[in-house]
Amino acid sequence: MRSKFWIVALMVILVGCSSGQPSKPVTHMTAASAGDYRAVYWLDSQQGQVIGLAEQVWQGDYGRYRSEYVWRDGSLRAIKREGTQLAGAALAPFSIYVRFDASGEPVFQRYQQDETLLPLSSATLTRLYQEANQVQQQAKTQLSRDVSVWQAQRQGDRWVDCRGDTQRWTFSDTIDPSVVSQISQPGTFLVAGGDSGILRDNIDFLVYVDNNKACLQRPRLLDE
Repeated sequence: MRSKFWIVALMVILVGCSSGQPSKPVTHMTAASAGDYRAVYWLDSQQGQVIGLAEQVWQGDYGRYRSEYVWRDGSLRAIKREGTQLAGAALAPFSIYVRFDASGEPVFQRYQQDETLLPLSSATLTRLYQEANQVQQQAKTQLSRDVSVWQAQRQGDRWVDCRGDTQRWTFSDTIDPSVVSQISQPGTFLVAGGDSGILRDNIDFLVYVDNNKACLQRPRLLDE
């Protein structure tokens, strides 16, 4: 009887210890499209609270970039971004790294365009802080709408994703048939957004089209 008591007590202790451990972060992937703006988001959450977000953004003639954001206790604490942006009449490489304290005040900044280090104005720092929270809300909105992301290459008459699985897609009527015909040429690599179906997934918008396979990976700039 005494041995059974200690076994039960040990099980209670072990369950108590395991329940006290924080849950592992969960990452959800989604996408958005508006005019020339196209984006893929990776939203990290833990115990129902957003702790991080990464994005890959295309802006047509205005350039492209990838970013990573970190939140702690609901407050934005870091932004890191790199890519190309319009500078005058040409695209130029740039990078931004800003850290904030718990009250949202910037405590570190580094902005580089081409090879030149430039200061960020107070207005720009405020805008970056606000935009980060807007991007988080945009990603959460798209996830609430069940917007999924697919990426695959046209191989013969099939779309083959980055894991080698065949994708069965239906393209929305909002996408011009001539565009569908063009991207359906063998070798085309496509990143697209839409909603999942039982037999086929519906492609609502195109995010990125290329002639070479280039599977997207979650940006991890803050680890670099």
